[in-house]
Amino acid sequence: MNKGRVIIFSVLLTCCFLTNSVGAKSVGKDTYRMCKNDIFIDYDQLNCKKIVSEIKDDGCFVAVDLGDWLREKNIYDISVIEDNENEGYKRIFYERNPEREEADEFYNSKDTSYIYFEGLVYEGDVISYTDSLIETVTEVRFDGSFYTQVEPQTSFFSSETEEALKGRN
Repeated sequence: MNKGRVIIFSVLLTCCFLTNSVGAKSVGKDTYRMCKNDIFIDYDQLNCKKIVSEIKDDGCFVAVDLGDWLREKNIYDISVIEDNENEGYKRIFYERNPEREEADEFYNSKDTSYIYFEGLVYEGDVISYTDSLIETVTEVRFDGSFYTQVEPQTSFFSSETEEALKGRN
């Protein structure tokens, strides 16, 4: 195998491992339905990972930030490792707890996708985003436990630009 083919093969293999597919169910040719627990990236919110928490009767769904959902469901043992008020950030550790992962409450209907906790997040994933804070995965351990950093969200606009945008609404 020549060097070019090895590089291309390596890139394709890496893409396979880093892709986080949505578990949407096929309901016909090229037609899919979202399911509870499907995970996707919200490109409008700084690429924040979301999880579908509710499917409505009209086919619409409610999705929440993955970090908020993990804290609400108490699936991981979560602890603050470092709280640096001077620099304005926190370092948090999410330790996997396999006993809580298998709870029936996560898989309570036929339109519910299985959650693969081993590959739930990757380094660099944004799991919680607000106008003032952003939580980003900084390290993932072999067992699926992971570290995050919560930092103040900086604005991309100057204060004058933000005021002008507010005036348009």
